[in-house]
Amino acid sequence: MQSQAAADAGIAAAHTGLFTTGNCAAQPTPGRYVGSTAPVYTATVEYDAGLGWAAGCPSATATRIRIVSTGTAQAAGVNGASSGNSSKVEAVFAYLTPGVDPSGIGMYLYGGGTVESNSTLDLSEANGAGLMIKNGNLDCAKNNTVINGSVLINGNLTFTGTCRVNGSAWVAGAAILGSGSVRDNLSAASVSPNPPGTRVGGTYTQGAALPVIPGWAEVGYTPTAWVDATGAPYEVRTVTTSAACNLPNGSLGGTVAGKPVIINALGCAGGPTASNNTTVKLTSDVVIFAQQFEFSAVNSLAFASATTAAHRIWFVTPDYVADGAPSCLRAPAVQNQGNFAVKNGFTIADPIIAMLYTPCAFAGFNGFNWRGQVYSGEYSSAKNNPTFTFVPVGVAGVDLDTGGSTTTITHPQPGSVVSRRDLAG
Repeated sequence: MQSQAAADAGIAAAHTGLFTTGNCAAQPTPGRYVGSTAPVYTATVEYDAGLGWAAGCPSATATRIRIVSTGTAQAAGVNGASSGNSSKVEAVFAYLTPGVDPSGIGMYLYGGGTVESNSTLDLSEANGAGLMIKNGNLDCAKNNTVINGSVLINGNLTFTGTCRVNGSAWVAGAAILGSGSVRDNLSAASVSPNPPGTRVGGTYTQGAALPVIPGWAEVGYTPTAWVDATGAPYEVRTVTTSAACNLPNGSLGGTVAGKPVIINALGCAGGPTASNNTTVKLTSDVVIFAQQFEFSAVNSLAFASATTAAHRIWFVTPDYVADGAPSCLRAPAVQNQGNFAVKNGFTIADPIIAMLYTPCAFAGFNGFNWRGQVYSGEYSSAKNNPTFTFVPVGVAGVDLDTGGSTTTITHPQPGSVVSRRDLAG
């Protein structure tokens, strides 16, 4: 039908135009694409930036676009028939912008982990489970640990202290509750005690299918994957002396004020270092690549903003083996990779948010305070009065929600199709 083909052509014209910076705004009526000769169509663009659909070209904060196209037949229907004279089609697309997109949950501990001794994990901003374990156990030991949010474990859940999950728990193996509790629902292959009684505030279900846990995301040292919101690449600064491996008790950021920087500290033997009572004041977003982050001998290390501006910091130990699983290349491997280890006071201070990615372990002890995300490969620990607050950060080049890779873009453009349908009229 001619009108249907014309409407489809309008969708295609607007969709193609939105790949070129400024094309939408350059139309005679911004946000409106018109074909005045066959195929004849009028296609209007709308965007959603979180407050519902708005007419016009997408804003910098848009996450979806909608194109509604009306096509007109070249020849009107015969004998007064008009049903095919015009057709209307709606297509909704994701809208992609340059920069690091937030993805993932609060804590993704591939190989399992332990939390204990007055640990407080606030994962409640995550949709679904805020703590996931792909292939291991969660051990909640000793005193008064509180997990605000839900947990998803492809292994066993063991409470050996007064641990509390203020959410639901999905467990592939056994749930040994001890003196702990799950506020909402529990799904597990088995539970002890059985029945769980008041230890489960909602419903206990035996052997139910677990939600999907994303696979391990492979993050290497790929500076070209890192671009800012304008599509400009991050500055890359390589550490070339042992003295430069020492983090400053003062400002750290891009050479151009406010512009993000990658610090390549992969050549620092034992990873970056810091003196006691160090406060690193960020002047921009900062990515630090290192084979390990060994701060366990440092007393009182903080990352704060140099002003009131919010910044992000990434601590990245690359996974060099692309096999869909974490590969921590410890000595005697030439990379000499190791854990991200903190002890005796480590703080990510508001408004800074931090993302840790490591194929090795996260070892947090003695009062660390973290705002952001932790993504670790080996069995990890959070012990002795730690506080963790989930804030989405993400990593360039990967989607932590799926475990897959993403394509780096340098200008805003339509993404995948969300929906497409014919409309009346």
